[in-house]
Amino acid sequence: MRNSSTRLTPSQQTAFEQIEQTVEADKPFTHDTAIDCISAGDVEHPEAEAFLKQLLLKSYLY
Repeated sequence: MRNSSTRLTPSQQTAFEQIEQTVEADKPFTHDTAIDCISAGDVEHPEAEAFLKQLLLKSYLY
């Protein structure tokens, strides 16, 4: 669910879009799955963790 009052930075938006493009509705979605999706875009693991945290805090993921 997107919270339109809480905007994402361009990098966070890219991370969110990578997750959207990769996730399949019939497959389990876990913390590790999200990190793998974000990391696939030339992002190091610690940075992917930070992006995921921001997406969760801003209610783009839950």
